[in-house]
Amino acid sequence: MNMMKKETVLSLAALLVCTACGRNFLDIKPDVRLTVPNTVQDYDALLNHIRMNTAASVELGIIGSDEYYIPDGTLTTLSGADERNAYIWATEIFEGDESADWNRAYERILYANMALEVEKITPADKEIALWKNVKGSALFFRALNYYQLAQLFCQIYDAATAASVPGIPLRLEYDVTQRVGRGTLAQTYRRILDDATAAVELLPEMAVDKKRPNKAAGHALLSRIYLQMADYGLAEKHASLSLQLQDDLIDLNTLDPTLNYPFPEDVNQNIEVLFDNGGGAATIVGLARFNADTTLLALYSDRDLRRDVYYFAHTNGATIFGGGYVRSTRTWIGLATDEMWITRAECRARLGDVQGALEDLNHLLRYRFRDGMFDPIKESNAEEVLRIVLQERRKELVMRGTRWEDLRRLSNDPRFAGTLVRMIDGQRYELPAGDPRWVWPIPDNEVELNKLEQNIR
Repeated sequence: MNMMKKETVLSLAALLVCTACGRNFLDIKPDVRLTVPNTVQDYDALLNHIRMNTAASVELGIIGSDEYYIPDGTLTTLSGADERNAYIWATEIFEGDESADWNRAYERILYANMALEVEKITPADKEIALWKNVKGSALFFRALNYYQLAQLFCQIYDAATAASVPGIPLRLEYDVTQRVGRGTLAQTYRRILDDATAAVELLPEMAVDKKRPNKAAGHALLSRIYLQMADYGLAEKHASLSLQLQDDLIDLNTLDPTLNYPFPEDVNQNIEVLFDNGGGAATIVGLARFNADTTLLALYSDRDLRRDVYYFAHTNGATIFGGGYVRSTRTWIGLATDEMWITRAECRARLGDVQGALEDLNHLLRYRFRDGMFDPIKESNAEEVLRIVLQERRKELVMRGTRWEDLRRLSNDPRFAGTLVRMIDGQRYELPAGDPRWVWPIPDNEVELNKLEQNIR
């Protein structure tokens, strides 16, 4: 596809995105002069847009989690009401503003739905592989974004209640004039699973660029979904299938801990990355305010290289996180092999396979400790192994956007449920297990425009 045509195809998509996210989108009509995608290459170009891999919809979860704190005197300096309110788990979050997490996810879903129009094309023999890649990638992106939305704006998944509690609006085509209700949580997860499962069948084993998913990434996404649903058998199965395709781990001994951001500059050279996805740049977790949680830091032993590789000392005295898989101050929340090793270990522990859980956990930790200083964990009690695995999960997957998801699902388990606490400017704030504030409110403009049921806070 020539550059001019590629730009006009993306311009059409961008215009549709703008109409989807704005308050008055019904009054805006697409420019008929813009080129409508009509080749496999056109639809492929839609999914190569930078928006598909940046500013993922996990920001509220990162802000609300327990991986960091901000010092006194800084909360009121935040310009965004959502950041100020989310940090203290307030009842009101947006104060009439729109939600970036909501808008960005539906923007990417719109691109995915538009790319799925490739189904109307009968590909030539030489285009079949690309056609499958486009369709599989579009389904993957749609599943991923619906999953991220569900972790913010839906209740914690419970099979006993999923058919009776609200889900999220499921837009399955790019006609933004259609009103879609919330449906049920069961319908939401069914769509996510159907899309992700179909994607795996179509995706290639290798992706030229890690900004596009491959089969290993597809299985990793399915493993993450099933883990959230407490289906540990299927979560273990898909973690294994992902690791069969790619199981490499970086030996942290090979990285330079004196660098603030020591992982490879080119994410395509990072052997752990399955799918590259960047988080946003919320100012509350920027260098001027971020402090790594002291309880989390205390969990690392002196022999554990993650303490040196993941964190660095700022000139202002704060401990900053620098362990994202991009050499940048932005968060990285993609899919990687380390998550699959720790996920499979958790599933095996929960399923009673203590030996298998320890094999997975010890395999991962060998790559995380100083040379010659790792003593394999030996434990026969399944519940104690599970406790150790969950602690290592917290230490491993820092600032990946998964901590909020983990806190939500663990809050349903009396063994691991707890109360989150913030102390800021002399005020104490709490978020106990079972509190409705584990579900963020639907943005007011969406409730108003699409007549959506609001979440109870």
